[in-house]
Order: sequence, then structure tokens, then C-alpha cells
Amino acid sequence: MEKENMLVVEDEDIMREALSDYFSDVGHKVDTANNGDKALESLNLTDYNVMIVDLKLPGRDGLSVLKDIRTKNPKAKVIIITAYPSIETAKEAIRGGATDYLPKPIELDYLETIIRQSYEIEETPVLPVEEPPVEEAIVEEPIVEEEIVTPCIWMQAGIVNKRMCTLGYQCNTACDFHVAMMKKEKFRDDPRIKPFLDKLYSQLGKKQCRYAMSGEISLRSCDRLYKCESCEFHQTMEDEVDRQLAIRDARQKRIRAKKTDRVATVYNSVRKDH
Repeated sequence: MEKENMLVVEDEDIMREALSDYFSDVGHKVDTANNGDKALESLNLTDYNVMIVDLKLPGRDGLSVLKDIRTKNPKAKVIIITAYPSIETAKEAIRGGATDYLPKPIELDYLETIIRQSYEIEETPVLPVEEPPVEEAIVEEPIVEEEIVTPCIWMQAGIVNKRMCTLGYQCNTACDFHVAMMKKEKFRDDPRIKPFLDKLYSQLGKKQCRYAMSGEISLRSCDRLYKCESCEFHQTMEDEVDRQLAIRDARQKRIRAKKTDRVATVYNSVRKDH
């Protein structure tokens, strides 16, 4: 993780000092504020790459601070922390642009890992993939040979017919498809997707395996801090996805071959007639 300019907005002296000392000791430049008004009025929010903001603050609360940060410094990473977690405030924080939402007490090395991984997601090169528009995805033909191992939560909810998750259920901002769906009011407020979103939001900050967070498996804790590339379980799931993609590709080749044969038959028949 590169050295960052960080701001900690926390009214509890012990927590504020602990965060400041931890990140200062590993080389980051850390400023602090003990209330929301000070953070918004006395500091230049554009100076900071990373901000750790408590939810309940004297003066302006953490969600209000988050809103101003997003207006003035939309590229900053903002982690909301709270001793009073709830699904409602988690939703509001993530929809407001927070990178993550963590209940207290917080393991500081885990917090550092989350911040580092938020940059790694942005830096990971992604090969261009032809994605159908949202409207087309809804009427796609399902794969009939196998049940998809990692279905998108929108597929699990029955809103789209076929879509695989390739991002380990990082639905908040990393997934363009999820963001596009959430922008459409008729999908965002669809009661079918609500249980899946509630579960994802409720698990934010907890060491749950991404496959458990998706509802695909009932329970599995994560002991790799979401370093999925080194996880044997994740690799097994990925291998199964690759196998199913090969099945789909083979099926599509068969369909194309049949169409080519039909065209050739018709063409030859026309030539003979003439």
C-alpha cells in the first residue's frame, strides 16, 4: 500500500489516537478531527486520499460528512466506522459512496487490508468483455447443460435470466452491471432483490467468505482477508466456472456449425437447380 494522506474523524479519544498512531507508524500522513463540523469547516477535504469517519459524531454526523466528501473529493476512499451498526445505515453509507462500512471494534490490520484492496481492485486490468445492455440481459437464453456455479445476485433474485458473477460478489462499486441495475428505480426497489442486498450490506466488514455472502453456500468464514487468488476453495469454484464456460462455448460452436451446414445445403441446392 502506497503512503497516503489520511484523515480520521472520530470523537472517541482512544479510538482516534489508536487509528492515528497505527497509520502514522506505517508511514502515512494522518490528520484528525473530533467532530463533523471541524472536518467540514476547518480542513480541506481535497488534501486526503483516505478518510476514516465515525458514523455518530458531534455536530454533522458521519453520513453528512460522507456526502460533503463525495462532492468535494469524489476519488477519496471513505471508510465509515460505527459502534451502532445497522442494515439501514450500511445501505445509506454504501449508496452514498463509502468504500466500506465497519462495525467496532475494528482490527486495525484488517482495516489497512481493506484500504489496500480498494486500490488493488482499481488497478487490476480487466479484459474487455461484450456485455449486453441491461434490458437485453433480462431476456437472455439460459444455459441448459449445467446450473451456473456463481450466479449473479440479480439472477438468484429472478430478475435476470442468466449472468455469472466474476468479481467475487463485490457488488457495491466494482461491478458495472450492479451499478447500472441500481440506477434503475424499477429494479433497485424490486422486492425480489432486497433480501440479497440486505444480506450483503449486513455482512460488510465481517470475515465472511464471498460465496457465503452471496447466499450460494450456507456458511464459510474467510481466513485469507479476501485474497481469493490464494484460496483453494475459491480456485475450486473458479475451475468449475471455467468448465461450465467451456460447455457453453462448445454448445455455441455446435449451433454455429449447424447454421453453417444449413446455409451450405441451401446454397448447393440452389446451384444444382440452376
